[in-house]
Amino acid sequence: MFLNCCYIFSVDGKVLRTKMKVKVNPELLQLSRSGLENKGRKQIHDFFLALAACNTIVPLVDTTDPDVKLIDYQGESPDEQALAYAAAAYGFTLIERTSSHINN
Repeated sequence: MFLNCCYIFSVDGKVLRTKMKVKVNPELLQLSRSGLENKGRKQIHDFFLALAACNTIVPLVDTTDPDVKLIDYQGESPDEQALAYAAAAYGFTLIERTSSHINN
């Protein structure tokens, strides 16, 4: 069984969510949100952090709705976009990238 998921969160009082919904495994989702003391959780954390950060994706934030900001990922390939959306569905959301830093 898989769930359709798009990660919704708040930053500085603004609601952000990814533009695309992704099917996620509920067991993996639960494990990814468990405490870091779990060895499996640490491996999942490192994996999804790498998916979110190690790419050429540029997150574009749609600000047409004053209540919800939609994050759309643009990249060199559809594969990179899919991996970034998957990482976001598990809670590792890339929200900003500049030449000097990455926020996720």
